[in-house]
Amino acid sequence: MLNSSEPILIIGGGIGGAAAGVALRRAGLDAVVYEARTQRGTRYGGCYVLWYAGRRSLRRLGLGDKVAAAGHRVDRFEMCDDRGRLLYRVDMNHRSVDPELRPLAIRRADLVDLLHTELGSEALQLNSTMREFSESARGVQATFTDGRVEYGSVLVGADGLQSRVRAHLHGSATPRHPGYAHWSGIAESDCGTPKHTFHIMHGRAARFAFFQLGDGSTCWWATRKAPAGPDGDHLGERHALEMAYRDWHPLAGALLAATDPATLHRRDTLDRPPLRQWGRGRVTLLGDAAHAMTFDLGQGAGTSLTDGVTLAHHLTRARAPLAGLREYERVRRSVTVPLAVASRQIGAGAAWGGPLGPRLNHAILRTVGARITPALLELDARSHLALETEPAHAE
Repeated sequence: MLNSSEPILIIGGGIGGAAAGVALRRAGLDAVVYEARTQRGTRYGGCYVLWYAGRRSLRRLGLGDKVAAAGHRVDRFEMCDDRGRLLYRVDMNHRSVDPELRPLAIRRADLVDLLHTELGSEALQLNSTMREFSESARGVQATFTDGRVEYGSVLVGADGLQSRVRAHLHGSATPRHPGYAHWSGIAESDCGTPKHTFHIMHGRAARFAFFQLGDGSTCWWATRKAPAGPDGDHLGERHALEMAYRDWHPLAGALLAATDPATLHRRDTLDRPPLRQWGRGRVTLLGDAAHAMTFDLGQGAGTSLTDGVTLAHHLTRARAPLAGLREYERVRRSVTVPLAVASRQIGAGAAWGGPLGPRLNHAILRTVGARITPALLELDARSHLALETEPAHAE
């Protein structure tokens, strides 16, 4: 177990960093999360469907009931074509999953607020942007842009896609852009969408998805081929999106029409190639800083939560901190690499254009997708079972 008078320094207070802080402190370790934002919570109003691993992680953090109260149960996952014709369905009622761990739709702001509240104000240092760090045999030192210097036993880079910690360890590199952008919004009505259902429609190099949030509103997202950058397309306004999806199933247009244009959000879809090794010495990575993946498999939030739980597990059980860090990286890399690769492949297939692209994508979804998607969605949840059965110490 890590025995030190110095705290664990976590750079980044998003979902993964906050989860790591909560997990470490619940395990009896001193951990402080440093977040660049000046206020708690998040400004981005997106939504998630949390799959099995994310639900397991939150239960281990003592937040299972609170998250369930804040979210909306998802019982079915459906892939369809652009006219709404079913390609395949995953029915959670027919799978051997604990009912308390079934997928849950939740606003990102609600999830971050729950984590920050559980973390507490003493362990969450806001307005803290790290400039650089250094390491010695005795610990780590982080210097912040306001001149502060903090000392710790371990440093965890949970600072997202553009991680400064990752850049320090592995050099700066531009994230990969797969050729499509992502729009999202929250409709102020359910518009007749099916209850407890995560529904994704696939068309020609485009998708449209939605799920209810349980409060009368519906979260939706859409993707279309577009170059990177804010000037990469002309679909930033609701009317332009309505025109782009006018020939799709009517629910797409209804949800767009029920969305306040001021709440529309566009972002580039980005990821990074998997690293062979995440950290070195007393420094490691977590969440998007370690394994940024496209959103196409919906595993980003869940894997970040499980990173935090797994890091705490290995640091409390290892005889030395470096052994715990390297074992954490080995275990998490074995899961996140296949998920990141699969997510990128799913997105690539959905972006196929031309007269044959959609037909080929639909055929793959009906056959290969129907067989392997349930296993991929459950893959990370199995890592929790491994945490409960592994030997007591890492050397």
